Amino acid sequence: MSNLKKNLSEEKVISSVNPGSEKVEERRRFKRFPIKLNAKYLLGENHKKWKPFMVINISREGMGIEVYLQERIPIDSVLQIEIIVPEKEKPVMAIGVLKWIKELEKKMNYLGGVDLTKIDSRDKWMLLDYAYDEWAEDV
Repeated sequence: MSNLKKNLSEEKVISSVNPGSEKVEERRRFKRFPIKLNAKYLLGENHKKWKPFMVINISREGMGIEVYLQERIPIDSVLQIEIIVPEKEKPVMAIGVLKWIKELEKKMNYLGGVDLTKIDSRDKWMLLDYAYDEWAEDV
């Protein structure tokens, strides 16, 4: 089994610090790799204006995001997503569902979690390979 696939499939108990300074233990099925990628989203199918956000981590099934919002995005909203990967010609397109969102101390800045519900498998593995390579350089 490759190092990437082994790291992606281990179930972990992760100790994390929330923006509100409280320590939380949570169980995750797949390792999250920290990353910073520019992206944008459309809320549902009826909206026409793409809005920017930052992918801050990624796993096999989802990603963490940081976003500046002027309006609230409801939990379980369907997002059309375009992720810009350096040195790639085309952005990665995906569909995701917002599972949680939390306001940061900086007003109108939020952290959130998105389950990726539709993404081309080649794009998903390319994203994960990119994130793994970036993570491995820092370790």
